[in-house]
Amino acid sequence: MPELTICMPSHRNLAGSRLAIESALAYCRARDALLVVSDNSGDPEKRAWLESIGAPLIYLAQDNDDARLNIEAAIAAAPTLLVMPMGDDDQILIDPAQPAFDLSDLPFDYVGVTPVTISFSEALGMERHKAFEITADEAGGRMIGYLEQAHGDNGSFHSIYRRDVFASVLKLYAEAHPTKGNYGDWAILLALAAYGKFAHDPSTVYRYNMAKWDSAEKISALTEAAYTSVGLPPHPETYEKLLQFLDIFIFATRGGTPLSQDERQRLSKDIVNIFLGSFVQQIAENPENYDGAMRHLASMVLEERDSFTQFQIALMMVDRIQPGLKDRYVAFVKHAFQGM
Repeated sequence: MPELTICMPSHRNLAGSRLAIESALAYCRARDALLVVSDNSGDPEKRAWLESIGAPLIYLAQDNDDARLNIEAAIAAAPTLLVMPMGDDDQILIDPAQPAFDLSDLPFDYVGVTPVTISFSEALGMERHKAFEITADEAGGRMIGYLEQAHGDNGSFHSIYRRDVFASVLKLYAEAHPTKGNYGDWAILLALAAYGKFAHDPSTVYRYNMAKWDSAEKISALTEAAYTSVGLPPHPETYEKLLQFLDIFIFATRGGTPLSQDERQRLSKDIVNIFLGSFVQQIAENPENYDGAMRHLASMVLEERDSFTQFQIALMMVDRIQPGLKDRYVAFVKHAFQGM
């Protein structure tokens, strides 16, 4: 019985996605895994090719143009307890020198398995290798461990996850997030690291295509667009740490996760110290970029000791970014915490 389904939302045409799909098919045939391709490209040549393949492929033809709906459809179609998101310009390979990882023996307190991640850019001839596990017993320690291992890029988002845990975070983001902007992958991954440990599979190699992110100019333009395209102000470098804090706090401390109430309470303090603390420090170092109200709220964060009160101050801060955003975040909080 297959243990894993690779889930690939695909918007590229056949020429642009064929290499990725063929690499995933080869991997699945070698490892008794399944591949779901949720295709919203509208390319008839691609559809005909995919419909001709059969097992281990599960093909979904979509008529939407929404990337988030596409990944949700791919995960919903996975019949296994473990899933792995994959981009349609990436590749997944097997290292024949390494034994296959036994996914059926994954301990209950592990939420996922990281592959060897190779981030590459053909234009630069650049390859960066990452191979790590996350095994700290404390949730905050696991979040710090991921940040230290990520080295500034989130290519390891393409890991193996327990389907129910991964799908629940994506569903929450899609249903209730105030902006649903295309910048939430860091908050989602850090929350998953808080939920549980990650093993490491040295035999699975994920080649992550960094072509869109291989220069400072591209990174700046894409980051700006991720925020402004959903109606947020320009210059997100002045406020993205605050939004990241709010998202991580809500994802990681809500009910219905693998964490106990005591663990969530301890974690809330760590999230404030790590993420809200970083934003407050940014205000202190660049006060000219913030109005007097934002600077005053930052001083209130420093004076307060209760983590949930500090979170509430951060909600007031977010209204300084965009009037009305606080109320949208309050609605998000109510939706996320209703299961507690």
